Amino acid sequence: FRSERLLDNLVANALRHTPAGGRVTLRAGPEQGQMQVQVADTGEGIAAEHLPHVFTRFFRGAPADAPGAGLGLAICRRIVELHGGRLQVDSAPGRGSCFSFALPLAR
Repeated sequence: FRSERLLDNLVANALRHTPAGGRVTLRAGPEQGQMQVQVADTGEGIAAEHLPHVFTRFFRGAPADAPGAGLGLAICRRIVELHGGRLQVDSAPGRGSCFSFALPLAR
C-alpha cells in the first residue's frame, strides 16, 4: 500500500493551495469497517467546472502556471482504487477543498 505517497500528495496540494494564515486539517479513523481519511484546507478552492477533471492525468486547473505535471491526484485516485476505495473531492472557490477516501479495513 502506498499510503505515504497518497497522503504526501494530498497534504502537499492542500499546503500549496492554502495561503499563509490558512489551515490544513487531516482526519482519519475507522468507520463502518473502513478507514476514513480526509484532507481539508481553507485555500482557494476549485471551480465547479474543474471538479469533474481533477483526477484526470495531466489536468492542471487554475492558475495554468501552477507547479507540477498534473499527475498527483490521478496517482492518488489510482492508489485508492487499487485498494478497493474511492477518492472524492468537495470544493468551491473561496471555501477551500476537502479530499476524502475510505479503504476497507483488513480483518
